[in-house]
Amino acid sequence: MGHDFHAGIADEAIELAALWLDKANASLTAEEKKYHERMQRLLNRPGDKIVLTRMIDQSFRSNSTRRIADQINYTLRKHGVPDFLSETEKLLTHMFLGVGRHLPGVSVPKIIDRIRQDARRSIVSGDAEHLSEYVVSRREKGVRVNINRLGEAILGEDEAGARLKINTADLENPAVDHISIKISTLYSQINPLAHEHTVKVLVDRLSALYRAALRNPYPAGDNRRLPKFINLDMEAYTDLHLTVDAFMRTLDQPEFLDYSAGIVLQAYLPDAFTLQQHLTKWARKREERGHAPIKIRIVKGANMEMERLEARLNNWPLAPFDNKRDVDANYKRMVSFGMRHENIPAVRLGVASHNLFELAYAWKLAEASDVREYFTFEMLEGMANHVYRALVAYGCPVLLYAPVADEHEFINAVAYLIRRLDENTTPENYLRHAGGLKPGKPAWEMLKSRFLSSIDHMGNLTGQVHRRQNRFTEIYAEADGSFHSHGFENEPNTDWSLEANRIWAEAIRKKWRKSPDAPPLQIPLVIAGGESFSDRTIKKCMDPSQFSERVCVARYAVGTEADVEGAVRTAKADPDNWRTKTPAQRHEILGRVAVEVRKARGDLIGAAAAHTGKVFAEADVEVSEAIDFLEYYPYSVRQFENIRTLDIRGKGVGVVVSPWNFPIAIPCGGIAAALAAGNTVIFKPASNAVLPAWLLCQAFWRAGVSRNALQFLSCSGDGAGKDLVTHPDVDFVILTGGTETGLSMLRAKADMMLSAETGGKNTTIVTAMSDRDQAIDHVIDSAFGNGGQKCSATSLLILEREVFDDPHFKTRLVDAAKSLHVGSAWDFKNKYGPLIRPPAGDLERALTRLEPGEFWALAPKNIAGNPHLWAPGIKWNVQPGSYTHTTEFFGPVLGVMCAEDLEAAVDLANDTGYGLTAGIESLDPREVEGWEKRIFAGNLYVNRGTTGAIVLRQPFGGRGRSVLGPGLKAGSPNYVIQFMDAADRGYPEIGVIPENHPLLRLSNDWQYKAEAGGFENISDDILKTVRAIKSYLYHFQREFGVDNDYFHIGGQDNILRYLPMERVIVRIHPTDTLFEVLARIAAVRVTGAEVVVSMSPDTRDPVAGFLESPDGMHLAGRGRMERHTDKELAGLLGQVNRVRYAGPDRVPREIRTHSSRRGIYIADAPVLMEGRVELLYYLVNQNICNNYHRYGNLGERGLAADT
Repeated sequence: MGHDFHAGIADEAIELAALWLDKANASLTAEEKKYHERMQRLLNRPGDKIVLTRMIDQSFRSNSTRRIADQINYTLRKHGVPDFLSETEKLLTHMFLGVGRHLPGVSVPKIIDRIRQDARRSIVSGDAEHLSEYVVSRREKGVRVNINRLGEAILGEDEAGARLKINTADLENPAVDHISIKISTLYSQINPLAHEHTVKVLVDRLSALYRAALRNPYPAGDNRRLPKFINLDMEAYTDLHLTVDAFMRTLDQPEFLDYSAGIVLQAYLPDAFTLQQHLTKWARKREERGHAPIKIRIVKGANMEMERLEARLNNWPLAPFDNKRDVDANYKRMVSFGMRHENIPAVRLGVASHNLFELAYAWKLAEASDVREYFTFEMLEGMANHVYRALVAYGCPVLLYAPVADEHEFINAVAYLIRRLDENTTPENYLRHAGGLKPGKPAWEMLKSRFLSSIDHMGNLTGQVHRRQNRFTEIYAEADGSFHSHGFENEPNTDWSLEANRIWAEAIRKKWRKSPDAPPLQIPLVIAGGESFSDRTIKKCMDPSQFSERVCVARYAVGTEADVEGAVRTAKADPDNWRTKTPAQRHEILGRVAVEVRKARGDLIGAAAAHTGKVFAEADVEVSEAIDFLEYYPYSVRQFENIRTLDIRGKGVGVVVSPWNFPIAIPCGGIAAALAAGNTVIFKPASNAVLPAWLLCQAFWRAGVSRNALQFLSCSGDGAGKDLVTHPDVDFVILTGGTETGLSMLRAKADMMLSAETGGKNTTIVTAMSDRDQAIDHVIDSAFGNGGQKCSATSLLILEREVFDDPHFKTRLVDAAKSLHVGSAWDFKNKYGPLIRPPAGDLERALTRLEPGEFWALAPKNIAGNPHLWAPGIKWNVQPGSYTHTTEFFGPVLGVMCAEDLEAAVDLANDTGYGLTAGIESLDPREVEGWEKRIFAGNLYVNRGTTGAIVLRQPFGGRGRSVLGPGLKAGSPNYVIQFMDAADRGYPEIGVIPENHPLLRLSNDWQYKAEAGGFENISDDILKTVRAIKSYLYHFQREFGVDNDYFHIGGQDNILRYLPMERVIVRIHPTDTLFEVLARIAAVRVTGAEVVVSMSPDTRDPVAGFLESPDGMHLAGRGRMERHTDKELAGLLGQVNRVRYAGPDRVPREIRTHSSRRGIYIADAPVLMEGRVELLYYLVNQNICNNYHRYGNLGERGLAADT
């Protein structure tokens, strides 16, 4: 059928649509007219939509009427009383704001009842009696009903069983003949990578429902009884192929060959037309063999905002079309294909739309092909009831899609209501214009024009899908990446929903899942460019997933003290001149390393699974992060290189000591940072993760990093490893590991330049105003991902009293945890694999013992006799100050605590002594804001999990016992500068300083006085200080004193902010210049920290004299001038956040020793005028990741984006 045919059909459809609209308008009831007027007022004032969304979303969260009253009051006062309300409703709303909020027991139930009452226009009560009455009443009006039980994805298998029973009961209800279900309500552990397993489970559960449909036929007239109909709804793109495959395989079973069922396809996906053709070909063969037809319900798609968000978060292409013209054209293409007389007997159609042009087009196509008996119109209950009445009167078959929610589970309707509100108010949606729509009016003509335009566009559509990542065939050009683009983008993770990538995963498994008799890989030391293996102690790399089989995947050489000496000697000599390369040259080479890591993604995943038991999905994310480090770190160095008045160069020799829990990303990050900074590197991998570390180094070497610039030295941490990190010719150490490990290094070498990311006892707080299902989902993933073997894992769940006492919350949390699949990394269905080693010490105690007051909500258990495999445990009623409260376990154990309120919850969180990650689940912005101000952590997460930090998006690093060293976050703009020496080579260049500041006025006064001949003998120091102050102010106001979001992802804030140290000691040494003293004091003042200027009791030099002068006192402001001996200063170290010396040679041994014991960082680099670097010594990095969207709805941000 060509364009002329469709154009003719379109003309007839326009005429018919006008007829239907006139009939529909004529049938409008007074109530419906009032509703349309109300919706028009809502559209005229978009801010009202925010109020309505907030009211719907938040009014059902807490059981406390006082709490809900407070929330409603806050929302109304912030956004105003909605204009779409009737005058009576406005009056009642003002009465609530005045008096009713003080009587919440009376006012709140009325508000909630009103919201429920309004929702009942489009949501049907799930009570069996009411549901039956509704279905019968609609049937009497000539329409059938398809009911859909509302609810988001289920969390656990007990819930899946309960939902299956509810659906079965609906099928047993004599009034019900048609239901819709989603695969996310059939199975809680849907896993795209485990496609075959997931489909098998779905087939089993779908089969149970099909059998129930066959057992409970309904009377269909002419004394016939037909099986009840089940329609399989479509949701997220990631579930698309799972849904189609489960549908086809279930119906291919002999018992269902003569059963007719349906499936939904979303026209906003370019994949939908190809799948329609695939389903049609299959169904026609099925029908040719004498079996039952199927049905396809064609919709346009209502999950666009979440699809956009997922694409942005994963750096994947947007799966749906990005414009409505393509969507509308594809919809018509699918309807036209479905209406062909050779197709529709085998594949009946449900044409789902409220757009009269689309409906009329389908009707005219059906007439032209004489296939009207094979399709129905499908519409949503309550969205356009006057239209369906007009269609029924015209003789059209109509099926109403009726969302159903029980009174006690009305919260399940929230997501549906918000999505429908979003969809129906978007500018291009037909229903937005439906109120008052009349043929010939401007809105009608605009909609008609769009309709005709999409008809013309049908022939331009191709079969090209948007998501076509294929790890098998990807080509990695060296001309890609930050070196060539002069910008940075995060690396996309693997999309496991794509078949090609699943086949790729199977190939990885086949290659790396070794048998007991397979020869192990031999891993040598690489020192001074050469390999050493046979003459060293050899250790085995065992596969923890195959414990009983005793599979050795690799053997590696263990370095000696002599190897340490050789490696350090080579690194110091730098025979291949890595340190003399320019930042650009290093950037280019590391960009080539990124290409090699991309090529090695599969082998790195396989090696991580084979040696550390990490499941593929977790390892894949690591590879992406490793690539991000390689692309970003040299790029960030270039930003410092661009500061023309700054000399930067590598410190010399760096040692990278990596952990086993992130065997790819973390070592790659440390190596990339050190190399990008211009250092030679000795890499000591974790003994439990040597295999992936070896493959990673090979990528560096293949790309052009020499085996002298990067040496590979696997050795014992207690023997040669200790000699390595304490060697006098090692200039710095990068460690990711336990807090005690870092402290022991510092005790062994007090002047060690150590940059360490250490442990975390991380918390998630859940308040009564949270979305509790969402909270459970996030907590389960954060607590048990990788078996809890993440320093960022949620180890403590702190519940506000109301949530703690909520039995439903506890039941669902336990259900979600016990439903996780745990086992071999080679079995793709498993959420997490084996622990790196059998539990011992703190983890063994946590898994096998309860502390006073605790009890098991879910007792952990060993699996299959493999000491590495443990199912998760949940300890309930953890006591403040207890072992569970304050100890990091690093395994699959979650402790649950109760707090009376949010303030008490924050106190409990801060009492752990750690400060790595923290999360809060709350829909109240006030709670979030208060939590952000008080929580002590480096990475803050709002309404999302506490794990999964991404380079630059969520730079990673903690506070307190979670960090040792400068505290610059990994993956941040500043991380690499700590491995470089910087020096001023002239006055810093600055721009306009927009905000006034007392120090700006002071510096101007000093500059004027110095240039006029004042400050005799010290004018050079004063002028340097003036320049420094202005540079500090400029960079603070431009960079450090503002919130930075480098990505601006709609739906998720990623704020990097800088907080002042609470208290900084500026220690004066007799050799300090006046500039070195004044600049440090000024820097502390600019950042807002409290400054303590400390000098020896016997100091009486000109510097001390200046500080005690009016100028010095003015500079110090409220800072204190104190005199301390070194011993006295050492005693103060526990009371301050940082001590700033002006050079490493000025720090006494006593101070080094005391600071190393306490883990206090002594900043001793030369003092700089350049504020972009100097201010870093006085600031704490903090990242806040806030998922502020609700089911894709962006709230106020969405309005701002539209204007």
